[in-house]
Amino acid sequence: MHMKQVFTDGQGAVVIREVAMPELRPQTALTRTAYSLISTGTETMAILGRRANPDAKRPDAAIGYTNSGVVIQAGPGMEHLSPGDRVGCYGSSFAPAGHVANSLVSRHLCIPLPDSVSLRQAAFTGLGGIAVQAVRQARLSFGETAVVVGLGVLGQLVSRICVAAGYRVIAVDLMNSRAQIAGQQGVEAYSNAEAVSSAVARVTEGNGADAVLLCVATKSSEPVRQALEWVRFHGRVVIVGVAQLDVDRNLFFSKEAEITISRAAGPGRYDESYEKDAVDLPYPLVRWSEGRNLQEFIRLIAEGRVVVDDLISHEFPLSEAAAAFEQILERPSETLALLLRYDGCEGAEH
Repeated sequence: MHMKQVFTDGQGAVVIREVAMPELRPQTALTRTAYSLISTGTETMAILGRRANPDAKRPDAAIGYTNSGVVIQAGPGMEHLSPGDRVGCYGSSFAPAGHVANSLVSRHLCIPLPDSVSLRQAAFTGLGGIAVQAVRQARLSFGETAVVVGLGVLGQLVSRICVAAGYRVIAVDLMNSRAQIAGQQGVEAYSNAEAVSSAVARVTEGNGADAVLLCVATKSSEPVRQALEWVRFHGRVVIVGVAQLDVDRNLFFSKEAEITISRAAGPGRYDESYEKDAVDLPYPLVRWSEGRNLQEFIRLIAEGRVVVDDLISHEFPLSEAAAAFEQILERPSETLALLLRYDGCEGAEH
């Protein structure tokens, strides 16, 4: 049997290929996809990188890593799931679960959904886990102040999780429309750095933010330089997206700030024994593993503490995947979260 999957070809075009259906194995579930979420940063960077050098000979590359769907079959060790169960899925290199009609999802990356979480909301599962891990890396305490730079889908999620945790949140994005969306969810958001500098000084009484989270994708070191100006002495700068670290040493020295990179959804990512073989990380030693971060994100949606529906700006059928990516690339100011919709899950939604 075969199924459809989205790839970028050697020249950076978005194409749909027929691929073999994955075979069920222990500690995995085979799912039928309902929706997948396009990661506007990671996936468009991959496409643009190929378009920048179209003469290079490269094989097709699968894109996408977060979706939702319905269980078709559960393998040995997955007795907690039954056919028909709704799940949110995070793909890995060992079990793809992105823009694909059927996913083979390993145990820790396949999250059962409460009735209060829709399949459209659950398409955010993977990106939500990444946002949760980013906030954990900031090591904030109740009442502390965070600055979030970049209000694409990931930055919006990071901001909302910070609000849900009781942190004071200031955010910035050059697109005023994105700042306005964040403002509707309790974030003090601006569209220019000067306003953020004033807000940080006011909110922290001139001491600086406890943490700055960079949810950007750029080849510039300017976001890191700006973050070091906003952060307090002994504060933390968390690089969630992509930013260069070519910054004057004196900025580090003057703040004695800590800079860290947040890697995907947390401990267990890229670990074959965890993601493929489902060997769990000990709860007492690794309180927040990748899978537990994904579960926590779903809990936040289920309890209404984090809202994602207003982030969905567009929805395309799978057959129009190429048009969906062009929407992101050509009209970024009009686009935020974009879902691909799949046939075959009618009636599964609650």
